[in-house]
Amino acid sequence: MRVFVNHTEINVFSGATAADAILAFYRLMHGNTPDPLPLIFDRFGNQVERDGALSPNNHIFIFNPENNLNHE
Repeated sequence: MRVFVNHTEINVFSGATAADAILAFYRLMHGNTPDPLPLIFDRFGNQVERDGALSPNNHIFIFNPENNLNHE
C-alpha cells in the first residue's frame, strides 16, 4: 500500500499503522529510528495516534525539532 510521509512515497503492508509508516520512512531516509518516535500529524494538522490505521495514499507528517532549531 502506498502512503506518503513528509511528501516521500513509502510502501507499507495493507493494514499498516501510522507508526509502521514512520518506521519505514526512517529506514528509507535515515537508517536510524528515533526513540521515542516523533509526533505524527495528518495533512490538516491533526495529531494521529501511532496505532492509527492508514488508507492507501494517506499523507502523514512528522515534526523533527532538530530541523527547526532557532540558530540566532
